[in-house]
Amino acid sequence: MADSYRYRCGECGHRTAWGSESQGEQSMETHYARSHPHIAPGGMVEFRKGSSGGGSGCLIAVGIVVLLLILASRR
Repeated sequence: MADSYRYRCGECGHRTAWGSESQGEQSMETHYARSHPHIAPGGMVEFRKGSSGGGSGCLIAVGIVVLLLILASRR
C-alpha cells in the first residue's frame, strides 16, 4: 500500500511516480517550485486500483459457503 498514490500537475500534466502519499506531495511541491514558482500547487491524485488489499473478503465468503455445503451434505 506504500506505492498507491500518484499526483498530476494541474498546470502542465506532469505526473509523479507511484509512491506513498507523503512522497507524492513532496515531489509535487518540488515540481511546482521549479516549474511554476508563483502558482500554488494543484492538480489531482490518482489511487492505484487494488491497492486497498481487497479480495480477501471474497475468499473468506467462499470458504464459509464451502464449509456450509460440507456440513449440509453430511446430514
